Amino acid sequence: MNPFAADRWPAELPPRYWLADATVPAALRPAGLPARLALRVDGERIGAVQPHAGDDAPVFALDGATVLSAFVDAHTHLDKGDLLAAGLAPERELFAAVERVRADYARWSEAELRARIGFGLRCAFAHGTRALNSYCDWSEPAGPLAWRVLQALRREWAGRIELTLTSLLAIDELADAARGETVARALAAGGGVFGLFVYPGAPVELLPRAFDLAERFDLRLDFHVDEHLHPPAANLGAIARLARARGWGSRTVCGHACVLCVLPESERDALLDEVAASGMALVTLPLTNLYLQDSTASGPRRTPRRRGLLPVHEARARGVAVAIASDNHRDPFFPGGDLDPLQALALGALALQLDAPVEDWADTITATPARLLHVDWDGVLRAGAPADLVLHPGRCSAEVLSRSGHGRQLIRAGRRVQPVLPDPRELDNLRH
Repeated sequence: MNPFAADRWPAELPPRYWLADATVPAALRPAGLPARLALRVDGERIGAVQPHAGDDAPVFALDGATVLSAFVDAHTHLDKGDLLAAGLAPERELFAAVERVRADYARWSEAELRARIGFGLRCAFAHGTRALNSYCDWSEPAGPLAWRVLQALRREWAGRIELTLTSLLAIDELADAARGETVARALAAGGGVFGLFVYPGAPVELLPRAFDLAERFDLRLDFHVDEHLHPPAANLGAIARLARARGWGSRTVCGHACVLCVLPESERDALLDEVAASGMALVTLPLTNLYLQDSTASGPRRTPRRRGLLPVHEARARGVAVAIASDNHRDPFFPGGDLDPLQALALGALALQLDAPVEDWADTITATPARLLHVDWDGVLRAGAPADLVLHPGRCSAEVLSRSGHGRQLIRAGRRVQPVLPDPRELDNLRH
């Protein structure tokens, strides 16, 4: 019987209650506890986690339903989200999408940015996300309009979604030392992360300058790197060596690294060994990278032959922290997506051949990105942790991921919340 049927699951939960017979992945439960366990919620926090419910509060029997900590999305682009609603079209190649968006910057207004970004945040919240990182295309040294809008929305969404904000500018812009310092100073003042795009053929001799600025202004680093399938142009190793030499690995994240999947195994393994030695983390983006990588830029479509996803099994085997994230949504880079980390995990389970993806890989959308973003709670369901939960009636990976969008229940600060996904028609007035 569905544990969330109306006669078993009230619209308003009591101040203190047990969630009994819940299935919790190993990475999200305290060591030594079985997969089936009970959690007591005391107000806004988890009061106890143990094998069986006590008799000191009402008990809601979940019959094996899966309980996860609320999601953390490590890699999104809110500033570009829903540009398709504004009239742009999907592109078939990464740099074509980059140029198409850059050409559109001048048209962006505060009202449109608020509409598109707010819509995206409402989607993320409705899916169960409690924290996310959004990049912001850095088109002006002191910060573009989108940065100011994101800063304002970060304040407005405090308590619902914790927003990390990260710049996105090409590494070659650091050739101008004054410009680089202006960017770093603005990020430090705004509590941001120093994010850079290292493209094929980029001047990697400027990478030390990025680390210099990160050290001087106490900034974490986040690189878009090797989002391509051309082995001679791999740059991940240069970042890993610098992160290790500077002792900045725990404060450095690299997203994409698609080229790893086409390197000869010996080169791939050596590069992953360098990443592991550096302490850096990696983020893989199944939705956007499966769409763009190995794509035909023009002419008749050809079925892609290469997946363009970083080798997560080999990375994890070396102790490298790996997160899975949403990336783009409904913009020229990717015509789908809805800022739903569980959707990203479901697609990753297929494309990356993840065994027991919920049981063994749920940390990639919860605990691991929480640590990468340095949010206050790491997502482990222990006594004293926030009662911010995502419940799904599925009892195993097969049941959860085959119906990932069906029956999901959200608990925030111990209370049941029922947000409604916004209708895309709300953005119809943006079309130009």
